[in-house]
Amino acid sequence: MAEYFGIRHFSPACAFYVTEFLNRIKPECVLIEGPSDLNNLIEPLCNPFAVMPCAVLAYTVNPPVKTVLWPFADFSPEYRAMLWAIENNIPVKFCDLPSSCILAEMVKENDNISDMEEVPERKISVYERMEKISGMDNDSFWEYTFEQCENYDDFIKASEEYGKSIRENSDDSDNHNKLREAFMRKVIHESEKQYNSDKIAVITGAFHTMGIKNIPFSKDDEKLTKKLPETECKSTLMPYSYYRLSSRSGYGAGSKAPAYYEILWRNRIKNTLKDSSAEYLTRIAEYQRQHGFQASSAQVIEALRLSETLALMRGGKTANFNDLRDSAVTCLGNGSFAEISEACADVEIGTKIGLLPDGSVCTSVQEDFMRQLKDLKLERFRSAKGEELELDLRENIRVKSEKSAFLGLNRSFFLHRLRILGIHFAEQLQRYQENATWAELWRLQWTPETEIEIVEASLNGDTIEQASQFKLSTQLAGSENLAETAVILSEVFLCGLSDTVKSAVSAVQKLAVGCSSVKDTGDTIGTLSGIIRFGNIRRIDTEPIIPIVQQLYLRFCLNLDSASVCDNSASEELVSAVSEVNDACLSHDFLETERLISVLSDVADSDSANPLLSGFACALLMEHGKITPEKLSELVSRRLSGGTPAPEGALWFEGLAKRNRRTLINRLSVWEKLCEFISELDDIEFKPVLVCLRRTFSEFSPSEKAEIAENIGEVLGVSREDASVFINSELSEDEKQAVDDLDDFDFGDI
Repeated sequence: MAEYFGIRHFSPACAFYVTEFLNRIKPECVLIEGPSDLNNLIEPLCNPFAVMPCAVLAYTVNPPVKTVLWPFADFSPEYRAMLWAIENNIPVKFCDLPSSCILAEMVKENDNISDMEEVPERKISVYERMEKISGMDNDSFWEYTFEQCENYDDFIKASEEYGKSIRENSDDSDNHNKLREAFMRKVIHESEKQYNSDKIAVITGAFHTMGIKNIPFSKDDEKLTKKLPETECKSTLMPYSYYRLSSRSGYGAGSKAPAYYEILWRNRIKNTLKDSSAEYLTRIAEYQRQHGFQASSAQVIEALRLSETLALMRGGKTANFNDLRDSAVTCLGNGSFAEISEACADVEIGTKIGLLPDGSVCTSVQEDFMRQLKDLKLERFRSAKGEELELDLRENIRVKSEKSAFLGLNRSFFLHRLRILGIHFAEQLQRYQENATWAELWRLQWTPETEIEIVEASLNGDTIEQASQFKLSTQLAGSENLAETAVILSEVFLCGLSDTVKSAVSAVQKLAVGCSSVKDTGDTIGTLSGIIRFGNIRRIDTEPIIPIVQQLYLRFCLNLDSASVCDNSASEELVSAVSEVNDACLSHDFLETERLISVLSDVADSDSANPLLSGFACALLMEHGKITPEKLSELVSRRLSGGTPAPEGALWFEGLAKRNRRTLINRLSVWEKLCEFISELDDIEFKPVLVCLRRTFSEFSPSEKAEIAENIGEVLGVSREDASVFINSELSEDEKQAVDDLDDFDFGDI
């Protein structure tokens, strides 16, 4: 008969006693709960240079990608059993359902959920039933009964009784568990035949142990396991983190406090288990002192005494996690958990991340990612704590090698490629200063999700570069909009994918020929202008883009006048496009600025054009110095007069105020006309004007508002101080509500 050892995942006591169990029975084969088709990953997982926590990951080949994980820590009993088997040169295998079967069930379950009209009612778990029986939470019961047990025979007896209790109080209608246990019995049966021995050690969760122990493989089992559902999948190893291992992250089989359990594990193997309580409290105090809080030795001693008292009151012999946490809050947090919450997170969960040596990972993209981290000197950022990284993309002429000279630029290419692939290792923050094309700021942080995203990227290519190239090429092939295609071209430049530039430029050129949208044309000019301005720093030739910009610029100028006759929603989009084109004109000598000035003059003077666009065109003419004071005065008088409908006049002023505010503020005549315009409105006309002006001035800074107040005060004969106080004063709640209500008011029939 096989020998069975029921475990609890991530239990230091189980991890310790499973080794003694194996030493006593000296099996000829070890079977462990885990995916039976991934036995090839056991040996690399147990590499002497691997640092736990790490995980076995399986994932579907076809999108949407489904993943399943089997994480391990130093104190995982399964991991200790693997190490024992490898050290003793004993065959070791997983005995649970294959990963392909589990993933197939996940895909099927996902399809079923999408077809369901109602969410099924949550069932009460066996552990919730156990808590009612024991009168305490399951973690406390386990720690009092098992983690503090120091006798092997007592532990084995208690563990067996615990497994029986779980089995008796569980719902036996779970078909998935029935399939798993039938498959486990099959693997046990086959292993006994293969090794011609009954000295097989079987290590599974205590619940499953009671479902397979001394139960022979039957015909029903054979029928149930004969044809398992399957889906095409791949597998790999990946580093994991204590946070993701913790139940706080949502991992159902996780540990409540993995860093605390590591304390229990280290002390157990050193035979100093009773020192765990003192170590926990001491580390809490140490963290507090390091971060500027008071935490004395006397408080630690008092907390230790309190924890032991709490344990006795709650039915334990020594303090468990809850006892220690409560005593820490009382003695070190002055009764407030908030005061020590960060210390508790550090000591109980921690920021530890596993490590796999080179060659242990199994997908080429993972290997490429790790290689590039090393080459680009980014390994130190592979941490659970986020850090900022400043990049200078310019060539460093003070170094000898080309690799070092362009380190910042190559880092930028790498991080942008990760961003395109949806790998959340790096997040780009704002640029340092306007027009600083050579500077980038990133925030880097590693999480286990990052590793999963890297694995998912392997569906697109064998390296980070190939995967990002494939993804952008796919987007290019599916894009039918000129502006969107130009954005993809911009991403190609940011990623430094010189091999894709030609096809991306061709795609833009092709769509540019048939584009009739003035908005898309303007947006595209802005995007391509940015590429040309920033292209040199990225060492990619931008010359092929210049003729496209010139062609689009000519078309934009020819069509803007007619396009400006539009409704308000379209005008807001056109304002953005016109702004992009204007900025491109200011940046490039190859664009004929006078052509745009001529069109802007026509739009500014047109009575048919949308007033927002007319006002904005006028603002740009002021910015270029291409409108005389007399012409500006004429336009202001015409637009802000009784002959123009009040909402149109307010909209025109909004457009005028979008650019060149400094020049506008300094023109007192404009504010005289605005005051005169408003004073002549009746109550009905004033409401829509108020909404428009409120929107206009919301974009002004407090200092700009103060200067405007001084101008208006001078026009109205009010002192500058009184005007400034009035315009910057806060509205009452009733006044705010009244103004907010105007935003939703329908002025169409007024």
